[in-house]
Amino acid sequence: MRIDKVHIISRFKNLEDFQINIDENAWETVLLGLNATGKSNFLEALVIIFRDIDLIYNHNKKLKQPFEYYIKYECRSNTIEITFEKGKYSFVVNDKSETTTVTKNIEHYLPKHVFIYYSGISDRLADLYIPHQKIYYEQIIKAGAKIEEFDTIRRIFLAQNIHANFALIAFFLYKEDQGDETIKFLKEELKINDFGSALFMLKEPEWAKSRKNKNALFWGATGLVRKFLEDLLLFSYAPIQHQARVDVSYKKAETQDRLYLYLRDKTTFSDLVEFKYKNKIELFNALESIHISDMLHDVKIKVQKEGVDGELSMAELSEGEKQLLTVLGLLKFTKDEESLILLDEPDTHLNPMWKWKFLDYLDRVVKRKENTQIIFCSHDPLVIGNLKKNQVQIFKKNKDGKTEAFNPYMSPREMSVSKILTSELFGIPSLMSKKLEDLLNQKRFLQAKISHGQLNEDERNQFERLKNYFDRIGFGDDTVDSRYNQYLKLTSSYKEFTNRKYTKEEAEELDRIAKEVLDEILKEEKGE
Repeated sequence: MRIDKVHIISRFKNLEDFQINIDENAWETVLLGLNATGKSNFLEALVIIFRDIDLIYNHNKKLKQPFEYYIKYECRSNTIEITFEKGKYSFVVNDKSETTTVTKNIEHYLPKHVFIYYSGISDRLADLYIPHQKIYYEQIIKAGAKIEEFDTIRRIFLAQNIHANFALIAFFLYKEDQGDETIKFLKEELKINDFGSALFMLKEPEWAKSRKNKNALFWGATGLVRKFLEDLLLFSYAPIQHQARVDVSYKKAETQDRLYLYLRDKTTFSDLVEFKYKNKIELFNALESIHISDMLHDVKIKVQKEGVDGELSMAELSEGEKQLLTVLGLLKFTKDEESLILLDEPDTHLNPMWKWKFLDYLDRVVKRKENTQIIFCSHDPLVIGNLKKNQVQIFKKNKDGKTEAFNPYMSPREMSVSKILTSELFGIPSLMSKKLEDLLNQKRFLQAKISHGQLNEDERNQFERLKNYFDRIGFGDDTVDSRYNQYLKLTSSYKEFTNRKYTKEEAEELDRIAKEVLDEILKEEKGE
């Protein structure tokens, strides 16, 4: 699965007549750009495209597409082109119109998974996920639902914080994972040495409150979730059921029925797994069935962590630790061939070292299949430092206010972090703070006046204070580049350089002055 081209024809949020051409050799693509240029909206559009095709042709749903588009992608050795215009779909496969063939065999032409992670606080991507979650929920609550039928992660999957707990349980309880990179990563990077215990805190779901039989076991739950809870109850230590008074909001409290099921150690949980669940995906789906059924108030996982006396609750991990565990953990379950992985700022809470290693984690820990594409947004130069220019798409608004996407002039891997920041990739005007740069330019301006004998007493005192300050912090003016030293000397005589405002007009004026100075240097070198 690899997206090649997308054209959002009609308006979708702030994208209109938007085109992006992703290099055919770029299996990892990062989207860069200022806020509100449409990066997240583009990811959202991709989810809608594949979600709706699946809903229409796999689940017979009648939907109204919110925008017109064209997309070209490769999947299962086919080149597929889909156009949606004037309310109609058309499909071209390997340059041949194949609409009927595609719609009757849609599974063959869709990615196996579309995995979504969004680090923001809004529900923008969660809302896109609701139709598929509803279909899945209706399947797992059927009375005859069997765990063997749920041996894969569903097609459209949104990673949420609760999934970090489920992933951790699944990793530590299956022997095939004990020697792989996942456990090594957990121990070396997160310092998590083993799984300790688990407390499942269940609550009466909203759907059960209107039922007549209030005393039914598990509030009358059926299907897969019922079977898993029965297994959980069988292995739990001293189950507790009681009523709790909880604050629903600052102005409302309610009484909730609660059930606490405690698995006191790894051995007990392992016995449960061996009793019923053949692989970690079956276990993960069973665990998630409680969450989807609105029955999980919380799950408190205890882990053995290096440097901690006793066990540590997952809730006590840092936001960065939980984010890394959520993203990498869930990708392990959705790493099948022909998948599309969409990550919106998956590095938000990571420390600099983890940001720097992030893409290496994707390859080494997740072991992504070669025909699975990753598209992600980032605002961090440390994350993208190892990428080639064909793996980067810069989102930028043109003079008409429309977003354009294009590759950078240079590859991030050819630059230092500081150069990445000041290049077209991020466009920061200076690596220094504005205050420090203003002081430095004032010093250089006064220094230029000294060379012309134009300094008065007050200016000389000011220069000495600035010189002493920069000497104290170890900031020297001279470099080994004599031509650059000459450039600094000449530009410093212009007052325009002394107090930067970083406006577009100022940048144009400084460019003009700089060009004049460079022309003067070149004339001197030629002896003119």
